Amino acid sequence: MNNVQLSVYPHYSWLAHWLSARPPYVFVRYECQQINHLLLLTTDGDADFVWATDKTEMHFSATAGDIGFFPCDYTTHAVSITTLAHYQAYVLCLPEAHLRGIRDSEDMRPGNNHQAIPLFRDTLMRASLLRLSGGGGNRQISEDIGDEIAARQIIMRLCVLTGSSEPDWQKDTSVFSPCVMREIVERVDAHLGVHQSLEQVSSGFGLSPSHFARKFRQSAGMSLNRFINRRRLGIAFGLLRLGKVPLAQLSLDLGFSSQSHFTRLFSRLSGLTPHQFRLLHQRMGA
Repeated sequence: MNNVQLSVYPHYSWLAHWLSARPPYVFVRYECQQINHLLLLTTDGDADFVWATDKTEMHFSATAGDIGFFPCDYTTHAVSITTLAHYQAYVLCLPEAHLRGIRDSEDMRPGNNHQAIPLFRDTLMRASLLRLSGGGGNRQISEDIGDEIAARQIIMRLCVLTGSSEPDWQKDTSVFSPCVMREIVERVDAHLGVHQSLEQVSSGFGLSPSHFARKFRQSAGMSLNRFINRRRLGIAFGLLRLGKVPLAQLSLDLGFSSQSHFTRLFSRLSGLTPHQFRLLHQRMGA
């Protein structure tokens, strides 16, 4: 792994809070100064918003799942919320430097000046915001790897949605950080008994399958599929030493496509068939 650098993505900082309106107080009004980019995810209920300054005024209606983006402009905004029932939203404030830093590190062409997007839906960003709201999102700094990944997904997606060019993943020669690799191994190990596609694993880390595969190979020195089979075989070695589980059942429990597939991979790695390996250790233990 010569000439590779550790991932450029740091732990991210943010300010976050919950916004709630409960009957009979169906009208909420407050003022805020936009010194950070603001993301608002409606998590429950419906509400009518007025987002105003002395020069502009926006009216929109938000329902559960809607996201709003309001860029920093260092202006004080008057925000009015009207709802007929319980309303709740998760509000995330991102320092402008985060977007600029990620955009620059990835050589993403900056878009036009950020414009407000009061209502939109995006599956990836919604999932990432929910991750932060349910985890460490109420803290200013998080060292939880799931939070780190979620924050990175939000920032990367926001860069694209606000006009920056897509990053050129073909130029990415970085490896996963130890924390991210640990998270990948934990997820792989938790599902060794079932088929795990590259698409399924990569989606949990906010990367395209091809980008994830490239970074993983540079980090682990092998493909994801080969890595998964190595983890399965490691468990097989232990089970063959300890018990008498039928080989057909063992190969099925560990997620191999067939007993012959299991035997072929096991023999290639150990020089013995699973049956020969089991007999050898039974004799050694006798």
